[in-house]
Amino acid sequence: MPAAFLHRITPRYRLLREYTEVLVVIAFVTIAGWFAPVSYWALGQFYLLAVIVLSMHLSRWPALAAAVVSGIAWNFVFVPPRLSFSVLHFDDGILLGTYFLVALIGGQVAVLRAAAARAKLLAESERLHQTLFDSMAHELKTPIAVVRSAAEQLGTEDPARRERLAQEIHAAAQRLDSLVSNLLNHTRLESGVLKPQMDWCDAHDLVAAARRALGERLKGRPLEVDIPNDLPLLLADAPMMEQVIANLLLNAAVHTPAGLSIQVSAGCLADPARVFIRITDEGPGIPPELKEIIFEKFQRGKSARQSGLGLGLSIVKGFMLAQGGDVSAESRSEGGAQFTVLLPRANPGNVPHI
Repeated sequence: MPAAFLHRITPRYRLLREYTEVLVVIAFVTIAGWFAPVSYWALGQFYLLAVIVLSMHLSRWPALAAAVVSGIAWNFVFVPPRLSFSVLHFDDGILLGTYFLVALIGGQVAVLRAAAARAKLLAESERLHQTLFDSMAHELKTPIAVVRSAAEQLGTEDPARRERLAQEIHAAAQRLDSLVSNLLNHTRLESGVLKPQMDWCDAHDLVAAARRALGERLKGRPLEVDIPNDLPLLLADAPMMEQVIANLLLNAAVHTPAGLSIQVSAGCLADPARVFIRITDEGPGIPPELKEIIFEKFQRGKSARQSGLGLGLSIVKGFMLAQGGDVSAESRSEGGAQFTVLLPRANPGNVPHI
């Protein structure tokens, strides 16, 4: 269904829901009041309470409708003689007028509250966009400066220097590619257009592909892989899972001192039936202040490198949820952090072997 059509129909649906709520609440008060051994004046106070409660969260016109319907119901059903419209006394008229006054005030409060909520949402959106823009501008400057400087010196006749410059350009290009990839993935998640293409995948192949994609960025940190040969196939989106594993490996490399290893393991859980892939590093672990927000956008620990947009782990979370899985993080007692991605275990049946 087109987004523009949904945008038009949503306010109408909300109004219909609010008017329905008014009728249901007033009907409930009327039915309960019919059997209550109290005076019609006391029942008028119950109607007034219902109008107050409704006007606190309804928009203006449904709140006014609540005042009108409650006044009609009270007069017709309870003001003597019952089940007929009566001429109200002065005190009764004051009570009926109070219904409308409360509805007007409550409706205005609801309008102001909605405006404040929209203003807060716009301010938060602006803050996030500014954060993203500032981070992106900062991230782009370094690799662009490296490429420009190296390109200016490629005319050197020293073969060793040319090779070193080529490596610097390659590393800068990888960094730019990673930045663009994270931005595109972030946009896909934010827009809600992410549609996983689920297929049977081998964990060994996923880890190998992620390792190749990272290239030299794992240099100096040996990768120890422990995946059983009889591990069941995963029902997943292969490109998404490769990106998930690559982001977690890169995160581990950032926090693991050179010379120490990164471990990748996999296995099955029985209750509920799930398959997991676990990445473990030997870094400082997860800072206490990040434990609850580590998978949110733009979150980085104090000990993290200054570069990076802070989107990698939020993309991991979004990709896993899109595939019906999840991801968790914890600090190990012996040191380091451990990230575990989980997917529901499925039976591949007769998968052809190529």
